[in-house]
Amino acid sequence: MVLLAIAPLAALAVGGRRRLAGWINFLFCLAAGTLFAGASVMAIRHGATESSWVAFGPGGAQFLLDGFSGVFLALISLIAVAAAFYSIRYLDHYARYSARSYYVSYPIFFLGMVGIVTVDDLSAGFSVAWQLMTLASFLLIRFDREDPRNVRVAWRYLVLMELAWLFILGGASLIPGAAAGDSLHELTSKLASSDATLHSAVYALLLLGFALKAGVFPLGQLWLPDAHSVAPSPVSAVLSGVMIKTGIFGIARTLFWMVPASAEVYDGRVIGLVVAALGTVTLFIGTSQALKQNDAKRLHAYSSIGQMGYIVLSLGSAFYLQYSDNPQLRVLAAVGLVGALFHVVNHGVFKALLFLCTGSVQYVTGSKDLNRLGGLIHLMPLTTVLAAIAAAAVAGIPAFSGFISKWAIVSAGLLAGKDTVVLALFAVVALMTGAMTLAAYVKFFGLAFAASGDEAGRSAAPHSVPREVPLVMLVPKGILAAICLFQGLFPAVLIQGLLLALRGTRSSFPAELPPLAMPVALVLIFAAAFVFARWLRAAGGARERKAPVWLCGYQQFNGSHRYGSDAMYAAFKNFTRWTGGNVK
Repeated sequence: MVLLAIAPLAALAVGGRRRLAGWINFLFCLAAGTLFAGASVMAIRHGATESSWVAFGPGGAQFLLDGFSGVFLALISLIAVAAAFYSIRYLDHYARYSARSYYVSYPIFFLGMVGIVTVDDLSAGFSVAWQLMTLASFLLIRFDREDPRNVRVAWRYLVLMELAWLFILGGASLIPGAAAGDSLHELTSKLASSDATLHSAVYALLLLGFALKAGVFPLGQLWLPDAHSVAPSPVSAVLSGVMIKTGIFGIARTLFWMVPASAEVYDGRVIGLVVAALGTVTLFIGTSQALKQNDAKRLHAYSSIGQMGYIVLSLGSAFYLQYSDNPQLRVLAAVGLVGALFHVVNHGVFKALLFLCTGSVQYVTGSKDLNRLGGLIHLMPLTTVLAAIAAAAVAGIPAFSGFISKWAIVSAGLLAGKDTVVLALFAVVALMTGAMTLAAYVKFFGLAFAASGDEAGRSAAPHSVPREVPLVMLVPKGILAAICLFQGLFPAVLIQGLLLALRGTRSSFPAELPPLAMPVALVLIFAAAFVFARWLRAAGGARERKAPVWLCGYQQFNGSHRYGSDAMYAAFKNFTRWTGGNVK
């Protein structure tokens, strides 16, 4: 943490030397991220580290790094370091601004997120971490401050995040005997002796605050699409990839670690169903709104709301199922919890990759409007491949990272239908919403990269020909894409790591889970089928003849003939106007 506290001073010391400041910021973030990742691995393998006291006001603060927080800490470190590396050249896109405020705020933002997942209280330490994260991200969101709308968006974000903080503090302050600096364990012990009404008020306020941060419907629509779309793309990658996960972290901590085991004044199954229902509504509404967007970054932002819905659905289902008397259903609770945590990691990686790819498009074309983009597959071939991997991952296509985590979430709900039909219905909605996610990213990839016509790629920057971005911007995207592929092809590696992390923090967690799928085997089967089909075709002696495609007069491409974002899925947009997010 000391490294991240020093980094802003180092950035100030180099003055206006933009790229040097970027390299210094990256090196400090890399050093800190490496140390955090090492600490995360130790916590996952060997259990929680001892709490330590740090002076933050009269109560002080405790830090706790267990397996659960270790997963979030490792993810935050990965995405923050990748975005810092990408920022070195990306900030050339904002040449009219000094980069000083960016490189002062960025490591503080990183530090605040680290604090949120390691501070073991809901008072002084939590408040310091929350304010560091919120104020630094506010400055980063309003970095492009010449546009008054961006400034308004940043201020709205700040007000709502402070409101979320007050909800959380308010919930913690209602606990009888709560004192500044009390650990979560101490708060839970004090809460155990209270009555049902107080339980409900505490949980409602805590979940409300963390749900606002996580973007749960309808709270996420108040700030998330605007903030994520106006921020610089590497900041958007961190906001969507990991910052909103601090809200998920808080929801999971509240449900699975702050519900007193001895208390009998509440019905955990009711709480689980309410949370699962909110997750289901969030995933459907957020994804349907994403499908309507013409701005690529707003599409990703609304999609993040939908993906958070999957995670919240899974957390609610797992919380409900853990109270079952049937041991098989309690195993499904473990499947749901692992699926939620797996999707946290998956979403962090592929959504950060999507924002970085969109940032690359904006860097070379000057636009993120899907109505004006296209044809970039030939002009930015490497970014095209990386964007395709990210789009396949978020859509949950088999052998890519999103498939297994979504399958775990959906299968846990479907199999739980024997006990509760409602969970099965929620899972069906999640399964159908997966098709909407696929449609949204067919739209994004098709219009930005694969649309026909060379003019489309130049329309946003008519005086220059788009070309591939610099290597410094490609490397972090390549690393994230490789992780997407690895998580998709070898999910057992991450699943075993998550099992290890959760067994160290929850004594009732099972040692093994039922197998979910074997992606490598599926890929080999499809590859064998493809080879056989090619052999069969060649064995028939068929000859291939190439000829120009008849394009019904579209050979002379121009904008008036282009099938753009406004026209795609028009019938579905009209059918789902009631969900909001409509584009005029």
